[in-house]
Amino acid sequence: MKKLAEFAYFLVSQKPYAVMIVIFAAFVLSFGAFAHVETADDIESGITDPAVLQTFARFRTEFGHEQQILIAFPVAGIDRAALLDLWSLVHRLRAMPQIRGIMSLLDVLKPFNRREDFEAYLLDFRIENLNELLQQNSMFDNFLVSSDRRALQVVVMPDMDYPDCQKQLYKELNRLLPEYFGQREYHVFGYMYFKERFFEFIERNNLVFISLGFILCTVLAWFFFPDIVVLVLILCSVGIPAVLTFAIYFANGNKINLFTSPIIPFALIISLSEIIYLVSFFIRTHKHGNRPYELLHRENFFRLLRPCLINSMTTLIGFLSLSYSPSPNIRLFSLYTSLACFLSYFVTFGLIFSALKLYQPKFSRSVQKERRYGEGIRRFLRNAIFRHTGKVLAASVIIGLLALPFVFSAQTRNSLEDSFAANDKILTSWQFIKTHFSGPYQLLLMISHPDLLSRAFLEKIDLLHDELLAKPEINRVFSLVSLLKAFTESFSSGPEIPESEQLIFSILEFFDARGIAEMVISPNADILLLRVGINQSDDFVIYDIGQRVLAEARSLLPASTSVEITGEVYSQAVLQRNILDNISSSFAAAILMISLVFLVVFRSLSLSFIALLINFYPIFFAYALAFLAGIPLNPSTAIAGCVMSGLIVDDTLHTITFYHDSHQHTTQRRLLFTMQQMTWPVIYSSILLGLGNAIFIFSDFKPFAYFGAIGALIVVIGVLGDLIVLPGCILAYDRIAKQRKS
Repeated sequence: MKKLAEFAYFLVSQKPYAVMIVIFAAFVLSFGAFAHVETADDIESGITDPAVLQTFARFRTEFGHEQQILIAFPVAGIDRAALLDLWSLVHRLRAMPQIRGIMSLLDVLKPFNRREDFEAYLLDFRIENLNELLQQNSMFDNFLVSSDRRALQVVVMPDMDYPDCQKQLYKELNRLLPEYFGQREYHVFGYMYFKERFFEFIERNNLVFISLGFILCTVLAWFFFPDIVVLVLILCSVGIPAVLTFAIYFANGNKINLFTSPIIPFALIISLSEIIYLVSFFIRTHKHGNRPYELLHRENFFRLLRPCLINSMTTLIGFLSLSYSPSPNIRLFSLYTSLACFLSYFVTFGLIFSALKLYQPKFSRSVQKERRYGEGIRRFLRNAIFRHTGKVLAASVIIGLLALPFVFSAQTRNSLEDSFAANDKILTSWQFIKTHFSGPYQLLLMISHPDLLSRAFLEKIDLLHDELLAKPEINRVFSLVSLLKAFTESFSSGPEIPESEQLIFSILEFFDARGIAEMVISPNADILLLRVGINQSDDFVIYDIGQRVLAEARSLLPASTSVEITGEVYSQAVLQRNILDNISSSFAAAILMISLVFLVVFRSLSLSFIALLINFYPIFFAYALAFLAGIPLNPSTAIAGCVMSGLIVDDTLHTITFYHDSHQHTTQRRLLFTMQQMTWPVIYSSILLGLGNAIFIFSDFKPFAYFGAIGALIVVIGVLGDLIVLPGCILAYDRIAKQRKS
C-alpha cells in the first residue's frame, strides 16, 4: 500500500502534465456516449416478483394490454349539444394513429362518419330514448356517463404496436385536448398517462438539478476559495467524474429513470464535498509561512490519501447497500453512484494535486474569513464540550428518546398526493374522475373454472359482485355478469343471468361485435376477467385491497376455481411494497459494513461504537422530524437513510482519524488540536453536502423534495454531532476509563 501511495505521488508531483492530459482526454472522449440520451418510461421493469410477473404475462397473453386513457369533462346534461360535442371529440381522436379503439356514449347510438348526418340523426325522440335507456340500464352508469348525467367519459385504448406509443400518444393528447376544449374544463387520467406525466417531471427535474448543481458548485467554490484558477480546477474536478459516470451509464444502453436521475447531483456534490475538504488543508500555507510549499504539498497528499479512501469506501457502502433491491432501477442507482464515488476519488487526487503542483494559489481572503469567525466558533465548542460535557450528552439522549414515538408512528404511504402538488392537473383529474366515474384504477381478477359459463357459477360471480361493492374503497365491479344483466334488462323482463349457455354465448357474440366482450372474457372463453374499480391511489392501500379482494373471491367461489389478481396498478403496488421491505435490510447491511470499516480503521471498539452512534443518531432523529412534519415513509423517503449513511460518515472519519493520528499527550490536548485543525474543513464539507441535498427541495416533484429535506436534516444534525457530541463522547469515555483505573 505504501509503495502504491509513493507511486501515485510520483505521478502527480513528477508527471503532473501527463496526469492532467489523461484525465481531460478521457473527459473529452466520454462525450461520444451522450449521443443517444433517453428517458426510460417503463415502471414495470422494476417488478421482479416471479408470481406477479407470471400472472401478468398470462393476462397479456389472454387479454392483450390493459392500457387505457380516460378523458372526462362536465356537461349540462345529455342533450343535443353535448352529444355533438362528444362526436367531434371522438372523431378527432379516431384520426390519431396511436389509438386502437375508443369507447363512448356514442356506441349506444348509430355510427356516423359525417357530422351533418349525425346532426340529422339526433332527433328529439332519440335523445329522450337515450336518457330513458341510461336511467333504466346501469351498464354505462359511472363508466361512460356519470350518475347525475353531468359528466361524460371517453375511454381511449392505445395501439401498443405503434412505435413508442405511450410517449407519442401522451404528446398528441397534450396537443389536441387543450386546443379542442380551449377554456372549458376537461380531465385526463389513466395509468399509462400517469406514467408519462411522471417521467415528464423527471426530465424537467434533471435539467433543474444539473443547473442548480453547477451553480451551487461555482458559488460555493468561489466563496470558500476566491481564486479563478482554483475555481476552474474545482469545477473540472467536480464535473469530470459526473460526466464519466454517465458516459459509462449510457454506453451500457441504460436510460434515465426516476431512481437514476439523482446520480448527477449526487456525483457533483460528492466530488465537491471531497474537493472542498481537500483544498481547505492548503489554507494552512498562510498560517505556517516558514514551511515550504513543496513540503506542504507532499504532507497533505499523504495525510489525506488514506482518510479520503476510507470515506470513499463508506460512501460506496451506503450506495451499494441498495444493490440487493428488487428494482433494477434502484440497483442501477446504487451501482453508478458508487462508480461516481470511485471516479471522484481518483480524479480528485489526480487532478487537484497535479494542478496544485504547478500552481500555488493564494487563499488570503479565506484565511481572513476563518480568522474572523473561527475563534468564536471554536470558543463556543470548547465551552460546550469541556465545561458542559454531561449536559450535552444528556440533552442528546433526552432528545433522542423524545423522537422515538414519532419514528415508530411513521405513516407508510405512497399515493398520487405524495408525488404531485395539490394543484397539479394529474391530481385534479384524479379527483374529478374518482368523484364522477368508477375507478380510476382497476384491479383485475382472472377466474378459471370447469363450468365457467354455467348459470350456477355465474350466480356465484354475481354474489361476489355484491360482496365487493359493499367495501367502501370499491366503487365498481364489471364482468361478464354485468353484460348479461344489462342485456336481459334491455330485452327481457329484468336483469338476470340466462339459464341456457347457448343464450349466454349469443349475448357474448352480440357484445363481441361491439368490441366489449374482450374486456371480460378471454378469446377461448376459458378465463373470466373481473374488473374491480378502486378509488385509492396509495400503493400500500392498493396492495391491501388487492389481498382482501383475492381472499373474498377465493372464499366465495367453488374450490375448483382458480383466481389470480393482476394488473399494472396492482403489480406496481407489489413492487413498492417489496422495495420498502428491502430497503430496511439494506440499511441494516449498511450499518454492519460501516461498523466493520470503523473497527478495521480505528482498531478500537470504543471509538468504533462512538463513531457509529454519532452517524446513525442524525438519521434516526431526521426521520422523526420528517414524520412529525407529515412526510410519509415510502421507497423515495426510505432510500435517503441508506444513501446518507454512507455520506455523513465522511466528516466523522476525518475527525476521528485526525484525532487518532495526532501525537498530543493527553485526550484534552488531542481534542483541542483536532478541533483547531478540523472545525472549518468539517463545516465546509457539511455546508456542501447539506446544500447538495437542499437542491432537491426545489423540485416540484414531491419524492425528490422529500428526499432532499430528509438528507439536509441528516447533514445539519450530523455536523452538530461531529463538532459537539463526538468530542463530548470521547471526553466522557476517557474520564470513565480513568476512574475505572484509579
